[in-house]
Amino acid sequence: MTVKETRGEILDQLNRLLTRNHDAEKGYQEASENVKDTELKSLFMAQSRQRGEFAIELDREIRTLGGEPDTGTSFAADLHRAWINVKSTFSSNDDKATAEECKRGDHEALEDYNSVLQETDLVASTRELLLRQKQSIESAHASMSRLALVV
Repeated sequence: MTVKETRGEILDQLNRLLTRNHDAEKGYQEASENVKDTELKSLFMAQSRQRGEFAIELDREIRTLGGEPDTGTSFAADLHRAWINVKSTFSSNDDKATAEECKRGDHEALEDYNSVLQETDLVASTRELLLRQKQSIESAHASMSRLALVV
């Protein structure tokens, strides 16, 4: 494992997390549009707003460190959301399928956060920000896991 120490490497990793949060914000927003249950709609919209806030925090941190934040979502996530929309159209239990996909997306986000936290030499304030965000994503992942079992 090579620790990413240069300013450029650190900014690249933070931009990767920024893009992941843009992806999650859009993903949860679309998930809220795909479910019928009003409580699920509210939960997914709250998660979308939270990921939007995370993106704002990461954007600010990248600028503080002298970088230029990425502004969009990833192509892979755009394709994935399109696939979810098609899948939910034909699924007999689309609320369950949507919760499963949110769970999967959160799992991938956690992998990215863990990777950045373990492989990047971050200043204490940036590390604290990422740890706080990761903890919230872990909580959301646990909620999505429970929902996928009961919906």
